[in-house]
Parts: sequence; structure tokens; C-alpha cells
Amino acid sequence: RLAKKSWFGNFINLEKEEQIFIVIRDKPLSSIKADIVHAFLSIPSLSHSVVSQTSFRAEYKSSAGPAVFQKPVKFQVDITYSESGGATKDNGIYSVTFTLLSGPSRRFKRVVETIQAQLLSSGEQPAVPPQISDEPPP
Repeated sequence: RLAKKSWFGNFINLEKEEQIFIVIRDKPLSSIKADIVHAFLSIPSLSHSVVSQTSFRAEYKSSAGPAVFQKPVKFQVDITYSESGGATKDNGIYSVTFTLLSGPSRRFKRVVETIQAQLLSSGEQPAVPPQISDEPPP
């Protein structure tokens, strides 16, 4: 049986809403927001704006290939606090939700994966990279 499918089916995503969730534990809200903005600024061709204290809008325009064929990815990022037993908002559990507003789904997923990698690794890396010197340790 052949399913009737539009030729444009590969280009148009008919899903109502596509979302990706990231759960972050034991980090204050200010640190999560700073990490998100840092991730935004580190991606070339991505612009963002602040919607509210816990919401951002972002747009990614790929610089590869002819501009005519490049549809920008627009998405929203929301940070919500999840209650956890006895924890304060400084060390509770936060959910970061990425919602695709328009644009290709695959490119949205790639951009979010890049941001996610930076968010999840930011707590493990030292703030200042270690300096390599030729001198032996004292």
C-alpha cells in the first residue's frame, strides 16, 4: 500500500509543537541563565533576545550554502523550577525547555544539542583554563 504523501512532506514538519527538555540539578537559576546566554553567544549566526526572567527567544541562521535555501530556526527557551523535597531554589531541580517555533526540525535538534553539551559540561569545567608552564612545580 502506498501512502499518499505530499512531495513537500520532507520539508514541512506537521507536528504541532516540538520540544526538547533538559533537567539541571544543584545549580542556582542565575548560573543556569548565564550558561544559556554563554552558549548562545558561542554559536555563530545565532541571535537571541530576553522575553522574561526565565524565557529567551533565539534564531539561528545557517551561513552554509545559498541564503535562499536556508530557512532560519526560531525557538524559545523556558526555565522552570521543579519542586524537590527540602531543596531551595539555589540547589533545586530546574527544567530547561527548548520549543521549536519555526524552521527545520533537524537543524533545531542540532542547535539544541550544541547548547545542551555546553550546559551540561559547564559545571564540570574550571572557570579559568589551567595554564601550562615550562617550570617544574614548586
